[in-house]
Amino acid sequence: MKGQTVIRCPQCGGNKVRESTLFKSLLALTFFCTVTIIGIPLAIIFALIWAFLRLASKGRKQMVCEECKHNFSVSQLTFEQYRKAIKENETAL
Repeated sequence: MKGQTVIRCPQCGGNKVRESTLFKSLLALTFFCTVTIIGIPLAIIFALIWAFLRLASKGRKQMVCEECKHNFSVSQLTFEQYRKAIKENETAL
């Protein structure tokens, strides 16, 4: 991620950021809990939490700073520009 300047951490100003995996982890935990009969109520609870968080952050992407571990959100447009910058950096190598 060296050289990307689209997204900077609001806390430390660093440019080493990545997309948060909270939603993916919560969804994986939901599917894992459905394997057992005892886990089904937990899976329902995790699914509701996942849906609520997904709706609450509609149009925003959660990011994590690699340097200070600060969580913050950016707009979908900014995130798309970030992905484009990362792709251009990878093809330049």
